[in-house]
Parts: sequence; structure tokens; C-alpha cells
Amino acid sequence: MTSRADFLAAFATGGHELWVVGGALRDEFLGRGHGDEDFATDARPDEVEAIALGLGLHVNVVGKRFGTIGVNLDGRWSEVTTFRGESYADGTRWPDVTFGSSIREDLARRDFTVNAFARNAVTGEVLDLYGGAADLRAGVIRAVGEPVERFREDPLRILRGVRFASQLGFEVETGTRAGMRATSELLATLSQERVTSELDKLLQGAHPRRGLELLEGVGALAVILPEIAPMVGCEQNRFHRFDVWGHTVATVEAIATDAESLRVRRWAALVHDLGKPGVRHVKANGEWGFYRHETAGAEQAEALMSRLRMARRDALVIQLLVRRHMDRPDPADRRQVRRFMSRCEGHWADLVALKRADNASHTYDDNVYHDALDEACQRAAAEDEAALRAESPLTGDDLVTMFEREPGPWIRVIKQQLSAMVLDGDLAPGDREAAAAAANRLMGRDG
Repeated sequence: MTSRADFLAAFATGGHELWVVGGALRDEFLGRGHGDEDFATDARPDEVEAIALGLGLHVNVVGKRFGTIGVNLDGRWSEVTTFRGESYADGTRWPDVTFGSSIREDLARRDFTVNAFARNAVTGEVLDLYGGAADLRAGVIRAVGEPVERFREDPLRILRGVRFASQLGFEVETGTRAGMRATSELLATLSQERVTSELDKLLQGAHPRRGLELLEGVGALAVILPEIAPMVGCEQNRFHRFDVWGHTVATVEAIATDAESLRVRRWAALVHDLGKPGVRHVKANGEWGFYRHETAGAEQAEALMSRLRMARRDALVIQLLVRRHMDRPDPADRRQVRRFMSRCEGHWADLVALKRADNASHTYDDNVYHDALDEACQRAAAEDEAALRAESPLTGDDLVTMFEREPGPWIRVIKQQLSAMVLDGDLAPGDREAAAAAANRLMGRDG
């Protein structure tokens, strides 16, 4: 099997430079575990491909027109990119790629100093022209060169900087932050796929509060998430410490996650109060009210997830969590708990986590309730796994035929009622005759 050492030797034998660059080198300097190793070289893409194939390595040429060849080394993929000297037109989404002649030229066109140093893969020489190692030690994100120029070249760099703040917990240097703010309107020129990808990474970072606050602080939130921007400055009642935006950021930061639930739970936390600004009203006691904000929010979340081109499966779970996050069953009432879990469609643990996080910035402590609810759900899950999958004995087509009505939201209401009856033991699973009689009663017929 061809090793990494064989690969490095092949470049040296061919008279080519090969430098380790990118996130793996940055993480190594930070003393963290790192992922796939990336390289920069003076070899042209065709030459890189020929070297890799000559060694019997698997290659990926999807990025070849941008100078990048993917190479599988020791079972891990690395990107090998020819030194670049790029030119941009203001606001364009993709650079016009021209190949550079030196690693110095390549580093000069990079976005931030923490990404603008390299190590010679053969000799071990480190080239740090812009103080990237010092900025890593100081926890600072700083643009290479003049910030406005860097962000005008490619506005995605604004979101990359915000994402690095979330992932690394770093502060953005004052001039770089000002450059982000001055060019944030150019984010509107980016493709939705690129924006959503960066938002995903931001929300999955170790410090999401820092990333979200920076996103709003540099004016990017209003450009890329205009649906969420009305949360900023939307005051709440005495049960909340912050406005809707501050509460939302606190909820994202507080929600418990693991590797499997991280993405969906963070997104659900971000949009759980999406409906509040639109339904806010003054109650009789003079306080702000947000009646049925969860219903309005679920509808808005559906539209937002579609615009962001979120995976359909994740989008449906996020909408469900938004719609149900105000549910408050009595933990001592077994029927209520089972019905709560049934309505969660298998995501009750995600919903309890969201409810806990939602309470994190309230002015009162509701942990006792959430502990009791969590325990009751776990107990029910262990005892009643089959019952929690209760379904209406009648389908939507059955109901349309029975009542000679056009399909509509009424079907979901009736089916939910019938499912709840099965769950509560008032209707036997599969008893279509009794279900029909119950449906007639629910529709105001004698049956």
C-alpha cells in the first residue's frame, strides 16, 4: 500500500514543492486532533493527478478546474491544490482561478491569518508571513491584508470568519469586524447552498453564542436570515431576561446535544420562537403576550427550512419541535405523558431538551418540572413502547369517503383524536367500526 511518505517522496523526486496547509495544520498548532490533511504545491493539477495515479492512489477530480485534486492517503482524503493567485470581480460568487508560482503568493490570497501559514511537508520548515501562529495563541481572527478588500473578493469569507468564532471561540479583531460590517450586504450575492453550509457549521460549533452574536453584530443576520432578524429588540414579558433574540441565542447555547442530535437540536433552538414577533400583542394586564406563537412559528419554520434547502427529514423534525415546544403535560398523569410522547413522533427526548434550554433564560426555575417530565417519559418509553406507536384505525381516504368532504386540515384533527383514543385505551387498535362511530361523534353526527 502506498503510504504518505511515498507520496511526499514522489513530489520531491519530481522537483515539486509540497506544503501542509489548512485546518489540519491549524488544529495541530492548537494541540487538537485534526482531520484530513491538505496540501499546496507548485505542481499543476494534471501533474498532481499523474503522480497520485502513478502511485496507485484513488483520486477525486471534482475540484480540478479550481486547481484541487483529492487524493486518498492511508485511508483518508487529502486535497492537493496548486498554488493560487486568484482575481475576483466585486460580489461574484466564485473566483477566477489563476495558478501562482510560490507558496508566498498562495498564502497572500488567503482569508485569515490563522489559515495563512504553511509547513513544508518534506523539510518541516514553517512559513508564517502574517502572524497566524501568534493570532492562534491569542485567540484572534484577523483578515490577511486589508479586510474590506478580502471580503469584497469573496463575501463568503465573512461567514467563514463568523463560523471560526463559533468553532474556535476566538474574538474577531476590530478592523476585521469593521470590514465584515462594511461589506455584509454582499452576502446577498452568494448561493444559498454556500450560505446554508456555513450556517450549519456555525450552529454546530463549540461556541454558538459567540458566532450568532457576531452574525448579528456585523449586520449579516438581516441579510442571510431576514426571517429571524425581527427577533432583535423584540421585548418580552417579566418571565424572560432578554428580548426574543437574546433568549434565542441563550437557548441555542444551552440545549444539550450529542453527536447525533447536534444539528437538529441547535436549528430547532434557533427557530423555536420564530413566530413571536409576528403575534406579539398587549394582554389585559399590560404585559406582552405571544398567544399561539408556536403554531405561527412552525409555519414560518417550514418556509425558512425550504428556503435554506434543508434536508427534508431534518426540516420536518425541526418543525415538529417548534410546534410542540409549548406542550406541558402533567408528569403524574400517565395518559398525558403518553399522548405527549406520541405527538413527538419518536422525538420526545429532543423536545424535552428544547424545553429545558428554553427555560434557561427565564426568570423562574422550572427544572423540577422538566426532571419529572423526563423521568415520566423514560418510564413510559420502557413500559409502553408498542402503545406509543398507536395509530388511527381510519385513514384519511376512509374519512373523505365517510363524510363526503374534500381533503383538508380536518382529517389530521380527526386522526389525531382517534390515535389519542387508541393510546388511552378507549379504542382498540384496528377497530374500524368503533373508530367510525367515534369519528361520527367528533364530526357532530349521530353515527
